[in-house]
Amino acid sequence: MRSSDVHIVLTPSWYPDGNRPHNGSFFRDQARMLQRGRMRVGVIALEPVSFWQARRELTADVEEGIVVVRGTVPTIPKGALPGDRVAARAVAARAVRLYEETIRNLPESPGNGGAWVNPDVVHAHSVFTGIHVGRYAAEHWGAGLAITEHRPSSTDRNVHGWRYRALRRDLKRAGGRAVVSTPFAEALRDYWRLGEWRSIALPVNDEVFDVPRPADQDRQGDSARALTVCHVSHLGRNKRPEETIRAVARLARADLAAGREPTRLLLVGGETHEIEPLRELARAEGIEQTSTFTGRVPHDEVGGLMAASDVFVLASEVEAGGTVLAEAQALGLACVATPTWAGRFMVEPETGLVLPAAAQADDNALVASLTEALTRVTDSIRAGGYCPEAIRARARQRFGEATFVKACRELYEQACGEITGSAGSTGSTQ
Repeated sequence: MRSSDVHIVLTPSWYPDGNRPHNGSFFRDQARMLQRGRMRVGVIALEPVSFWQARRELTADVEEGIVVVRGTVPTIPKGALPGDRVAARAVAARAVRLYEETIRNLPESPGNGGAWVNPDVVHAHSVFTGIHVGRYAAEHWGAGLAITEHRPSSTDRNVHGWRYRALRRDLKRAGGRAVVSTPFAEALRDYWRLGEWRSIALPVNDEVFDVPRPADQDRQGDSARALTVCHVSHLGRNKRPEETIRAVARLARADLAAGREPTRLLLVGGETHEIEPLRELARAEGIEQTSTFTGRVPHDEVGGLMAASDVFVLASEVEAGGTVLAEAQALGLACVATPTWAGRFMVEPETGLVLPAAAQADDNALVASLTEALTRVTDSIRAGGYCPEAIRARARQRFGEATFVKACRELYEQACGEITGSAGSTGSTQ
């Protein structure tokens, strides 16, 4: 399978748009990576919503040479009744036609040439409802079907329920199955009972590796410079920003007691109503003057903020893939993470520390464990450890675009080894 000959259509279960530019922005990034890898790429993004939120209209846009069809799939809350699969396939049928029409109308399209219109592989992202949409499209085009799972909640459904059975029915037809971390792959193997899943790390745009770090940031063995601990997220409860603040406050007090400049805290992201309570907590902990809360910033500015830091913390309760851990390492930051699926997969001994399982017992245990890990990492940095350039080099090996495109190409070859049913079976129902 030569890259330049491959036409891929992604069917993500959510995707960014003008109103929600950060909603699944990594899907858009991945589509562009595949495009830069000399593949023809399109997107059919049909988001599952409740019946009363669904809209019938579909839109088609061409975004940097990628045709993106958007719409919604009406679903039944919590899968209480059958019907999700039928609804998804009905919308998918219209979306596929719109995708074909849009491709044919592109200036560079050879008119109605089927070789250009028909994709070779449909790559679904997250089973609900991406696999329903993906299977319909793959059958219609006679294409291979692949799936990458991203959501930890995909294993929460009752295995005896309507929704599980419908999803598994289509998932069985995916010749290539991937997931964003090895521990998650093990969970999916046991949950779906369809064999092994391969792990493909969430990638980082190559340009991130070139974001400069401040000149004084990489001086090895510099014990006088104040270090900065960074966290980037929407600051929701799952990310545990409160515990991160408390741990950095303990670290800062220990720094002062040792006669050092106190470690600084940088929190990037969040809305005003989320930030104010955290700012109050920083004030109560005595680190208000050494804490910075940026609020939401443009995506292209986040890298520069992170690059000016030394350590990245992700104290999530649940995390499947952890793109931000890959981005932090691509910027040269040592990482401290909780033992989520993402933490255990993304952070290696030479790039940071993963907290023990006991850290997740309660809030106090997490703060104590975070403080200990941050102390070990910052002490090592002051002694010349966790070299940023070494971290960046390892990150490029694991998370760079070339690695990701190669892994996807292998997944697509696997998917094409089990071509799904013909267009004649598209009328099947749940």
